Amino acid sequence: MSSPTESARKAVRAATLSRILSWLAAAIGIGFVIAFLAQAGLFEAMLPRPAQQPPPDVEPDRITAGVSTVNGIDDQKQPYQVTAKRGWQDGSTPNLVHLERPVGVFRRASGTRYTIVGDSGLYDTHVKSLDLEGSVVLKQEGRFTAAMDKANIAVKEKKLTSGSPVVANFASGTVNANGMEITDDGNRILFLNGVKAHFSATDAKGDTNP
Repeated sequence: MSSPTESARKAVRAATLSRILSWLAAAIGIGFVIAFLAQAGLFEAMLPRPAQQPPPDVEPDRITAGVSTVNGIDDQKQPYQVTAKRGWQDGSTPNLVHLERPVGVFRRASGTRYTIVGDSGLYDTHVKSLDLEGSVVLKQEGRFTAAMDKANIAVKEKKLTSGSPVVANFASGTVNANGMEITDDGNRILFLNGVKAHFSATDAKGDTNP
C-alpha cells in the first residue's frame, strides 16, 4: 500500500500532465483556426492594405501628337505651312485642332516670306483659319514687325485681323493702335482705333509704307 506522500506526488504529476495536454490541445486548436482563416482568405483580408498610387496627372481621352504640321496652297497659289510643338483634336468639335507654340509661314505673290508665331493656337480644318493667342508676333523681313496679344488669320486669303493692342515697328518709325487688319496679299495694312504713329523724316532702305 502506497504512502500518503507518494499518493500526493502522483496527484501532482497527474495534474501537471493534464495542464500540459490542455495547453497542447489549445495550441493545436489555434493552429487549425489560423490555417482555416488563411485558406479562406480572411487572414489576408485583415492585414493592412498597401497605399494606392495616385492616378496619373493626365487629361483623359486626349489624343496628343508630337510636332504637328499643316501644309497647303493659298488663293494666290503660294505655299503656306503651320507647324506646332504639339497638337491635339478638340474633344467636342473634331474640326478644331489645338496647337502649342504654333508658327505660320506664308509667302506673298512676290515671293517675300513672312511668319507669325504665338503661345497657343486653334486651327479650324473646315474654314482654314488660325486663331493665335499670347505673345503673337508677325514679321516680314525688311518691312515690319508687329506684336499683339491675339490675331486671326484666314489662311487661304492671307487675311489677318486683330482686335487687341498692336505695336508695329517699321524701318522709319512705329505705329501703336488698338487693332489691325491686313488684306490684299499684305499690300494693305489698316491700323484701327486710337492710332498713334511716329516716323522719322529720314528715308530708310526697304519698304517702309505701313
